[in-house]
Amino acid sequence: MLTLSKVFGEQNELIPFIDDYQNELETVRLLHTLPAANQKRFNELTNEFLDTLEDPHDLKACAERSRSSREHGNAVYTNRSKTNATDRKESLLLACRLYTEAILQAENVHEELCLGYANRGMALQDFGLYKESYEDCECALEYGYPQKLQHKLIMRQAHCAWKLGNVKKLAELIACLEQHQLNSGYAEQLAQLQQQLTLLEEQQANDQSEDQIEIPSKLQEVNHKISTSPGSKGRHMVATQLIKPGDFIFKEQTACFVPLEPGLICQQCAASVLYAPIPCTQCHQRVVYCSRHCRQLHGRIHSYECAGYRKNLFTLLGVSHLAVRMVLCYMQQWLTDLGNGSNAEELWQLLMDKAKQSYNWPTAPQHLLSLCMISHLDKADSAELVYYALSANLLQVYLYKCTDFYEQLRIESRHSAVAREEWDLLIAALILRSASQLICNGHVVVTVVLRSQFHTMEPKLWREPFHLYLGCMHKFDSVALISAINLPYLALCNHACASSIQLQFDGRVVNCLAATEIKADEEIFNCYTLDYRNSSCSMRKQHLQKTYKFECKCSKCSCSKSDEDFLSFNRYRCEFCAKIFVPGQPEEFKWWESESELAPQSTINCSKCQAKQSFTWFELFRDILALCYEQQQRRKAYKAFAELDTWLLDYHNLKTQLAQQLIAGCLTAKADGATWDDIDYTQLSRILDYLLASVEAQHGANSMTYISNLTYLMDLTAFGKYKCSSEQLKAMRAAFNYLPPDTKQIFVNYYNDFIEQRYAANGKANANANA
Repeated sequence: MLTLSKVFGEQNELIPFIDDYQNELETVRLLHTLPAANQKRFNELTNEFLDTLEDPHDLKACAERSRSSREHGNAVYTNRSKTNATDRKESLLLACRLYTEAILQAENVHEELCLGYANRGMALQDFGLYKESYEDCECALEYGYPQKLQHKLIMRQAHCAWKLGNVKKLAELIACLEQHQLNSGYAEQLAQLQQQLTLLEEQQANDQSEDQIEIPSKLQEVNHKISTSPGSKGRHMVATQLIKPGDFIFKEQTACFVPLEPGLICQQCAASVLYAPIPCTQCHQRVVYCSRHCRQLHGRIHSYECAGYRKNLFTLLGVSHLAVRMVLCYMQQWLTDLGNGSNAEELWQLLMDKAKQSYNWPTAPQHLLSLCMISHLDKADSAELVYYALSANLLQVYLYKCTDFYEQLRIESRHSAVAREEWDLLIAALILRSASQLICNGHVVVTVVLRSQFHTMEPKLWREPFHLYLGCMHKFDSVALISAINLPYLALCNHACASSIQLQFDGRVVNCLAATEIKADEEIFNCYTLDYRNSSCSMRKQHLQKTYKFECKCSKCSCSKSDEDFLSFNRYRCEFCAKIFVPGQPEEFKWWESESELAPQSTINCSKCQAKQSFTWFELFRDILALCYEQQQRRKAYKAFAELDTWLLDYHNLKTQLAQQLIAGCLTAKADGATWDDIDYTQLSRILDYLLASVEAQHGANSMTYISNLTYLMDLTAFGKYKCSSEQLKAMRAAFNYLPPDTKQIFVNYYNDFIEQRYAANGKANANANA
């Protein structure tokens, strides 16, 4: 089977060395104007590679696997407890999980899909997820649920519409049910729903009759502007007045993002908490949505990408996937803005003229702002340039060969005289340009997620939708990169190793808030790489030069002690001379994470006495961590952690990571049944204080890293064994605002369910005692 590296390697040998870069169009043209023999082989390699990626599935085997999972789910659902509410909920969640597996395994076997959706909808309704249950019933009907049984699904939908308070939909469904011949049981349910409809209509009438006072929304005062200066600074963002920490600066909504892992988030709205994912049935379930509505909205774009997901093409190409998504999202608008052009060169020049114009940056259309983003492809070395050019060519051929993109382009475009070969050049050039822009302007969305892939269906986790059981908050302790996103307005913020902004993502929307005080006329900075606390100056400079093609001269890089903050998190005491030192080589700073098994046979030597460090204390601690279920081993772990102070000074990176692993391990053991006593709570509270202080010092109190560790504090506080001050509680609630809305709802509910009530009860008890 051909591999991408083999194909690109052979194609690279067929093209001339690119030593005179002009622009993206001329670079692509080189790939289309090779000597005849080279051109033939070059094209053969592209087509052969796309053909080898096809990943057909045995639909009979898919149906069998789906049926097995569904039948297992049926058994769990049927045997659910009728008396124990907790056991019943766990059975419902397990059944939902099995039904979801059945849906994902069915591929496009409709007879299995409709049954999987119908059964999952039944379990979702019982659990209280009425919106998701309604959607599943719609999917079951869409995939051919037996007509003689459809009244069951319609009745279920009517029940969900009632619970959701949707009067219009409930009336429509009741009218539909009235046309069916129902048995006595269903007729009784219909009569109850008719009564509920009358009540809802009366309530709606009362609500509408109340005086409605319209309160105008308070507009955010503009506190920044876009300035332009000659040289490398270019367009940049400047504060027009004092901006205090936490103040809102701007909001930007993207039209274009891609998940970084297949099936991780909704492809349309980027929701990351999916209780009942709805997959595309044609691309091996690698694309999922939170609702049929999102699937419909994303239909046009996905029609061009479905085959690519089926081939698993996009995971091979990194940023070029987001680049082709940009072209798919913006192409129609770009063409609408163009004048007449008969070939690729003329159309390209018209687009580049658009890119040079001045726009009102806060309000101009995103497809135009994206054209204006800078690119450093002219500064790339030959290997980098060739790689992205070959990726663009591959994606252009994919669009022509595997989708109807060209056909739609012909229908929607006013440029019918343009030959197909010219479209090939233009589309590949636009993909190449978009990729080069994203390399230095693209962003990734980072958020807190649950550890389990099927987290929303995990038994012993959810008391009810978006409400966790006591002691389960720590399962949200993972931080993940979930999507790559195009944000041209945010990209106007120049780099500094000490960012002055903090980002809060809400699906497609990013809210930019001030992380520090920004004075009037000061530039507003974003950090493009690891900041000054998490990397040395040389590490940052190397990465910024390689990726962004500039040398950083920010205040943190140009000061005399540019590494002081970073080194403060990496200070050791020598095991032999007892003097304090820091590692001398970049690869030594996180030796314990090395894939080459550097730890514990590290070659780190003390810079004072040159003695090789043995790190036996690390081996000891790592061995104990695996046994947190046993009380005596936990005692040893607490003692070993205290002894780390001898070798790892202050808020050392490694000590912080070991504190996190110890607390997570102990909380996991408790959730699995291990018994804690007062010593456990006391010791873990002490270690937690260190962990949170260390993470705050290195990452900030509103970072996703800090919030993920805040979950441990929430569990210990909910147990009633950690005494939070009012300031801590206030800071905890404030940190929630940096989470996406669906995840924030889970955090807020846990706080309200277990922490607020406990502190309210304690406050009342203290007041009574004082009285």
